[in-house]
Amino acid sequence: MLWVSWRQHRTEVIGVLAAAVVLAIVTVFAAAFAQRTRLELGVDTCVPLPSGNANCVDLAQEWRNRVGLLLYLFQGFYVVPALVASYVGGPLFARELELGTHRLAWTQGISRLRWAATTIGVVLAFTLAGGVVLAGVGGQTRSLLGTPFFSSPVTRPWDTFDVEGPAFVSFMIFGLAVGAFVGAWRRRILFGMFYGLLLFGLVRVGVWAELRPFYEPPIAALAKPFVFTGTFPSPVVPADAWQVGYDAVDGQGRFVPQSRVKELNDEFGRVGCRAAGYNCDNIAYLNEHDVYPRQLYQPADRYWRFQLYEAGLYLMLTAGLVAGTLVMLRQQDA
Repeated sequence: MLWVSWRQHRTEVIGVLAAAVVLAIVTVFAAAFAQRTRLELGVDTCVPLPSGNANCVDLAQEWRNRVGLLLYLFQGFYVVPALVASYVGGPLFARELELGTHRLAWTQGISRLRWAATTIGVVLAFTLAGGVVLAGVGGQTRSLLGTPFFSSPVTRPWDTFDVEGPAFVSFMIFGLAVGAFVGAWRRRILFGMFYGLLLFGLVRVGVWAELRPFYEPPIAALAKPFVFTGTFPSPVVPADAWQVGYDAVDGQGRFVPQSRVKELNDEFGRVGCRAAGYNCDNIAYLNEHDVYPRQLYQPADRYWRFQLYEAGLYLMLTAGLVAGTLVMLRQQDA
């Protein structure tokens, strides 16, 4: 059965693995070129002119022009799992069920469960290998995002969360599982490809927006009123942190509704700058009215724990989808 599954799906699995290897190699060379070009131009060591920072902006733009289309390799890491969901997972069982060729396998003394488990197992193994290859180089795409000019470069691990590490590997196999499930459910190739891709995208966006920022309680940092002392104050949120939102509390630590914060900000916009003592700073105005805004963030030292949390979540979803697919195929009419 392993040999049959390999022969039947060798085009897809070889294509997935080959595409992953090619993209990984191109990414390594592109990242090295982008970083080398950035150093040659002196983008990160640029010193603004007294009249402004136009010279630094020009250097950054020149860097983008030289790197060109290679900048879009970063987006390619988002596209690959989606393509797996649609073009590999969607037709995996739907093609057999729509064309009726599954009946031949079911009448050759091979149980439905063995047929389905071997098929998805072989494709899953190659998809996993491709995901590992890409996850190993995904972090290098940070060089294609650029770093702040006229300041010291800052490493921001959260920028590449979706394209490296165990999380990216879990996206790959989840895409295959969700496409296979939808295709087996509706027994139509195009349905599996389209709605498998749609479901994959909805889950990814939902996890990114609603779950990922709160795998652990975010740290709250009080916003400070601006007081000019001749130098810019240090930011309350570390430069390498991921800012996930904001809220406000009163002097007793009770949450203040955002409607109240908006009301005070609107009021400050009308009279705040004319009121003595506020230095045209809305934070001071809010503090005067017993409202203390806070910025919520996840520090960089939680990055790899969040990677494991998210990988674990998608692995559980993958296991559930694979189990559901096997049960569904076992109980379906021929």
